[in-house]
Amino acid sequence: MVAPTKTALPSGMARTKFATTRAELAAALIERDDEIDLVLTALIAKEHVLLVGPPGCAKSLLLDSILKWAGGTKFAILLTKYTVPEEVVGPISLAGLKEDRYLRITTGKLPEADFAYLDELFKASSAILNTLLRILNERTFDAGDGAKKVSLKLCVGASNEWPSPETGKELGALFDRFTFRKSVRPIVTQAGRKRLLWERDHVPALSTTIAPIEVEAAHFEAMSLPWSAAATEALETVIRELAKEGVQPGDRRQVKAVAAARAFAWLHGAEQVEPEHLEVLASVLWDDPLEQPGKCAQVIAKVANPTGMRVNQLLLEVEQILASADVRNLAEAAKAAAKLSEIDKQLGTLKGNGRVEKARAYVKEQLKRLKLASLEAF
Repeated sequence: MVAPTKTALPSGMARTKFATTRAELAAALIERDDEIDLVLTALIAKEHVLLVGPPGCAKSLLLDSILKWAGGTKFAILLTKYTVPEEVVGPISLAGLKEDRYLRITTGKLPEADFAYLDELFKASSAILNTLLRILNERTFDAGDGAKKVSLKLCVGASNEWPSPETGKELGALFDRFTFRKSVRPIVTQAGRKRLLWERDHVPALSTTIAPIEVEAAHFEAMSLPWSAAATEALETVIRELAKEGVQPGDRRQVKAVAAARAFAWLHGAEQVEPEHLEVLASVLWDDPLEQPGKCAQVIAKVANPTGMRVNQLLLEVEQILASADVRNLAEAAKAAAKLSEIDKQLGTLKGNGRVEKARAYVKEQLKRLKLASLEAF
């Protein structure tokens, strides 16, 4: 791994901008906090993200917002089995051929983009997949006049579904180029659906912009974060427990996991990596998308972040209560309200952190709405 380059910027300037933008993105993009964190973490760590889920889940909107914030150029394409390499890396230069030289014109194509959005990634041909490997991993491209560095800062790959076992081996090398991989689901909570249906504008309004030197500063600061002894022990335990579950990430992915946790901790304002920051590795430390993501998430939550695991369980109970409650029936509404109050008490017993406080605020808000709806029905 190449050592980060130190930049001359006031300490904390880049982190403040990342924190502000993270909050503004989360305020606009409904139930996309995890995806926002992954994309920002990837930008800090100089890695790439793969998001798999149905269309219309704000995958492209998220990258467009990051692009507007960071500036630069974007290359986006919907890949199919008929897509040819010229559409991705540029056509062959006719003038070059006349001079007996094989050159590509890369203007406006992936080799000259700062950000890339590759939709339906797994439908691309072998010729395109092989071309992408070097651009994504080494960030170089040979247009015919020698390999040169590309300006690519972040690539977001997208697909409606994970690759099948039949095609998995062929796509394995490309799949590995995306350090962060995550399933994206449609909005599931009642509050989220209400915002989606009745709020007119969901485009993030970002109050800051960030320069390339600030992104480089973020990378340097993040990669310089130390690991606490507890975090180091937790990572070793996670890897051992994953092996028992048949999940054995390769050496390169384990190295990338260390950098990913540093970037995630930096994004959350930490001065060192703690066990709870290992939760981001649920999107890193696996290879087979059929069974391993669930096993990986369970192991990491149990070892590194039991509080976060418990919060998720309680929030799932909240959604089940809200979905089954008929607010027009006062007895049912009162029973549901009592259950929500009990969940709020359970959350209150957990060790305080941002997620616990956010979860409690959400439960209190739903409890208030439930009571108001009951009064209106009455």
